[in-house]
Amino acid sequence: MRFVRSSETVLEGYVIDPVDPERRLAVELLLDGYLAQLMRAQLFDREALALGLGDGCHGFRFVLEAGALAGLGRAELRLANLDIALGEPIDLRAATGFDPSGAPSAGAQWDGGLTLSGWLDINSTSVAPRHVEAVVDGAVVARTVADRWRKVTAGNAARPVAGFRLTLPRSLADGRPRDVELLAHGRPLPVGPLTLLAFPDGLAADLKARAEYEQDVPRGALFDAILPDHVPFSQFEDWDRRFPLVPVSEPGNSRVAVLVVGAGDGEASLAALGDHPGGPMAILAPFETSGGFDPAAARLFLETEAADCDAILWLRAGARLRPGALSRWQAALEADPAASLCYGDLLLHAEDGTLQPLALPAFDYERALEQSLFETAFLMRRDEAMDALARGVAHIHRLFLAPVEAGLHRLGRFLHVPGFAATCPIPSPRAEAETLAASVSSHLAARGVAADLRPRPAMTLPALRVRRKAAPATIALILDADDPSLPLREAGEALRPARRAGDVQLFVSAGILDPSLREALRLDGIELLQSSGGRSRAARLNAAVEAAPADLVCILDARLRPVGADWLDELTSRIAETDVGAVAPVLLGGDGAVAEAGRLLSPLGHSLPAFEGMASGDPAYGDALTVARQTSGLSWSAVLTRRAEFLALGGFDALLFPHRFGAQDYALKLQAFGRRVVQSPDAVLKLSALPLRPPGDGSREARALLARWPGVAASDPFHSPLLPRGGSLHAGLAWPPGSLAPRRSQVAPARAVPPGWW
Repeated sequence: MRFVRSSETVLEGYVIDPVDPERRLAVELLLDGYLAQLMRAQLFDREALALGLGDGCHGFRFVLEAGALAGLGRAELRLANLDIALGEPIDLRAATGFDPSGAPSAGAQWDGGLTLSGWLDINSTSVAPRHVEAVVDGAVVARTVADRWRKVTAGNAARPVAGFRLTLPRSLADGRPRDVELLAHGRPLPVGPLTLLAFPDGLAADLKARAEYEQDVPRGALFDAILPDHVPFSQFEDWDRRFPLVPVSEPGNSRVAVLVVGAGDGEASLAALGDHPGGPMAILAPFETSGGFDPAAARLFLETEAADCDAILWLRAGARLRPGALSRWQAALEADPAASLCYGDLLLHAEDGTLQPLALPAFDYERALEQSLFETAFLMRRDEAMDALARGVAHIHRLFLAPVEAGLHRLGRFLHVPGFAATCPIPSPRAEAETLAASVSSHLAARGVAADLRPRPAMTLPALRVRRKAAPATIALILDADDPSLPLREAGEALRPARRAGDVQLFVSAGILDPSLREALRLDGIELLQSSGGRSRAARLNAAVEAAPADLVCILDARLRPVGADWLDELTSRIAETDVGAVAPVLLGGDGAVAEAGRLLSPLGHSLPAFEGMASGDPAYGDALTVARQTSGLSWSAVLTRRAEFLALGGFDALLFPHRFGAQDYALKLQAFGRRVVQSPDAVLKLSALPLRPPGDGSREARALLARWPGVAASDPFHSPLLPRGGSLHAGLAWPPGSLAPRRSQVAPARAVPPGWW
């Protein structure tokens, strides 16, 4: 056995039964004679492997609270439930050096398709940059640099490492197993060769092409879902040749007029349409702002030259529609009489001539309000356009949002038709910010919504911060203490500014607490909502919400600490819209990286964090982390919702989703009820400690989630079918892409799932 101190806060080692090396022993950590932590010794340890007894998975790692170190003197290790000491005690006050760690120095995995990812221990090499090579059949086939931060967790210990991602050449996607060896600075990584199996267009397509295996296509589709393939965005041209926009074979009978508006190269926009056979075309001169136009001139065109047209193709000057796009949009509108307009995905044309793919979600009102570009190209019914122009709409951004001005119930009238439909220049964020603010101000005024508008820091896309005026409401802050040893008074003190800001009450949902702590919480004005032992997280929180009378309830993990004083005001401003059912902040880990920023549902039913691990301040793909946006799922670590709706919808389903995916299911129930779920970048909280690993069977809850919400799992409305649905969700283009059928952001009602049948 081995018991050492490898860093200021980490105690680690291994314990092996030499008579039965396959047995995994449980160990207890005692601090100054008191039991502090319990763990099964089953982590990989290099020192244990070197002994030659078993597989090396006999390690343990305990992390001490940095703030508590000053008051600790002695650490001991013993076998769990037995009074058998293991090794010598460690003097925590001794000023000696630390022992080498037995933790792995590198890791790698196959993510599916031709993608590998991994990490290198920062301390394992002093060379920078850290070069990684992939070798197949003795030849180097790909190179990269470990240039991103990752967090590796073992037990309750986490440490920062240097991460990397490799994409192998598509020539290796030939349906044959391939062994890939990874080298760091010419030395093999201690993970052994990785075996991968990739197909030209996925296993499902490969099986479908073989008559004798056609019945196995559903199983092939499952393989593709488990191990999705993708290519980097830099390989867009190869991807586009393989998966081009396919025009509708039999276009409809509708006539389409074309209007190009705003400042830019309008002639190029019209030239890209070629010999447009549908209807008249015109360019409206820029009016007041870069995306503005004269509504009277537009109405005159629609009432005269375009009087017999069914739909209007609106293009921002400089945008160029790609072949096949218009016929797909026409077919989408003709097939869906309830739709007001449709739009597609974009290719941003950089100054160096490269194309940057921007895959958009189904209609996201919050993001479309705060970020300019959705309106670059869209097809709108003529009568909708006439109504908007009659109201004086004079900007293409407001025109795109115009159907909402007649009521929030019309959010379902926007169709997203997946596919890169248009190219456009990358706009100037600073130059467009004022124009965007004017458009949003007039749009919200037409809806009777009061809000403060401020330009956001310039990234790639023009963006605006919208803060609505919230009506007074009572709020119950519920601190979720799944671990009674958490510093609850400290957590309550961190929330004091939010409690002073309005009619806010603070509750603690916890199991049995020490009587002195209960009294201290009471004196701090914090009410205890005590739950009986053994209750699931879902059941405990349901009881807490029911017992906390308020208009709004905000559930917070007791490990969270606010970053900034106005986080609660930000959340309440978002839920001021009557159709918003829940709002969540961005959560940061202890290392400052994003821990939670919205979730999506994978094809296998797993709730996946959309931007986990990204550095704080990183705008993310499409500048998604810089603006408020809708999301299909949430974490129950932090969520603000209306208490009445929570209770009416049954809260968290404690039977199907007791420990892991209750918040994801609740978010989908809200959306099926017609509510939106919003993620705000302007409310940020940080984890002060690692959460406990949820108990129970995660795969069982995932199967239940898939059975209840199969439509969302097949095509999450707030993730693009053009992007990967597993692994790194924004690392490139899905190969092959998902369904390209037109889609709305609405969620179908949940399917009945008999308890115990999944």
